[in-house]
Amino acid sequence: AGTKKRPNDAAESETLAQQTVSNEGLFFVPAFSGLFAPYWRSDARACIVELTASHNKCHFARAALEATAYQTKDVFDAINADSNVPLRELRVDGGGTANKLLMQFQTDMLGVPVVKPIVKETTGLGAAFAAGLAVGVWKDLSEIKALWQEEERFFPAMTEEDRKKNLSGWKRAVGKSMGWVQEDED
Repeated sequence: AGTKKRPNDAAESETLAQQTVSNEGLFFVPAFSGLFAPYWRSDARACIVELTASHNKCHFARAALEATAYQTKDVFDAINADSNVPLRELRVDGGGTANKLLMQFQTDMLGVPVVKPIVKETTGLGAAFAAGLAVGVWKDLSEIKALWQEEERFFPAMTEEDRKKNLSGWKRAVGKSMGWVQEDED
């Protein structure tokens, strides 16, 4: 039998990532098909930056989880800049919400609370709400909004110095991911 190559779910990735207190300088940029918002760089490719012999699978798991939070931070900052309305919290959903390390790191990077709902898969719930609204189960959106319930709220705890250091490393890593695809020269 072969060895397992990657975690199966958010809980397993969290267990691995918790075995190290930091990424120890390791960054993963998941630009497999380029970088999307807010960079819009089709010439970017996935990369692992600052890899040393001392890094192990726990650092890789942590870097992958942190990459999710960094990407969200980039989009969050773009929304704040474009709207001139500072976002006061981030409401999350999906499988990643089961990972407390990811949720805490996300709030640390954003500097605002991250709020997890009781119902994790809100895409399906939204479709059900839309159908119910269309056939009169609910009279308006205010009734639907009243159904949303918070399960847990995460608050920033990281020092500003550590936050800036992490974000600076991420920005450097993103820069290293760019410029790999070049136009064909005929």
